[in-house]
Amino acid sequence: MFVRPKILIIDDEPDVPVLVERILQEENYQVISAETAEDAIQAIDEEVPTVVIADINLPGMNGLDLFKVIKARHPKLPFIFLSGLTDEFDKVLGLELGAEDYITKPFSVREFKARVKVVLRRLNMSKDEPEAQGNDTGHVDLSIDIPKRQVFVQDQEVNLTKKEFDILMLLASRPGQVFTREHILDVIWHDDSSVSDRTVDVHIGRLREKINVHPDHPPYIETVRGVGYRCNTGIAVRVIQE
Repeated sequence: MFVRPKILIIDDEPDVPVLVERILQEENYQVISAETAEDAIQAIDEEVPTVVIADINLPGMNGLDLFKVIKARHPKLPFIFLSGLTDEFDKVLGLELGAEDYITKPFSVREFKARVKVVLRRLNMSKDEPEAQGNDTGHVDLSIDIPKRQVFVQDQEVNLTKKEFDILMLLASRPGQVFTREHILDVIWHDDSSVSDRTVDVHIGRLREKINVHPDHPPYIETVRGVGYRCNTGIAVRVIQE
């Protein structure tokens, strides 16, 4: 039996929940809203939604602190930031905290729908797939040292450009999550209008060639046709963050 996803939107701007509700109801999703983090926590305590979408600038408790509270109580509940903050630091911070996505205002309706669908698709996939993948044996195929900005493939260092490393770091921050080309452009290239989706494809292609673990193995970066890219969770990876 089909169960309609229930999406909680938290934003203190009255027009935003109205717009988001209209967009998501077109996809047959249930939508509930809250104006403050405190109201959102109460709503979640009453009934856990399928996905949470929250602004960062909220009255009282902000969206980042709300995220930490929700994840402490419901670690597997998907969380999307929807914010007018477009600075790279805010985006990367939100994703590094563990959010599934970071959507900036203003947004296109088509892209917004696509990003929500990607999160829901990943949620459904995680229910059907085994959790442990590749890391229980102690063997490591790929090492990413974030502070030193170094990458090793089976103990051999590979030289990446700044953009290639940034793309790899972004994808590796959420293994298995699909990142749209638009999202990669937004985070890595910011507001540079001179780059296109093709730019992402070219950089991904070069990155794949450099970090290919073995010609007989599937690539670490997988293409999700018509959507974007994700990291293959079947490859044993070590990420060094300190």
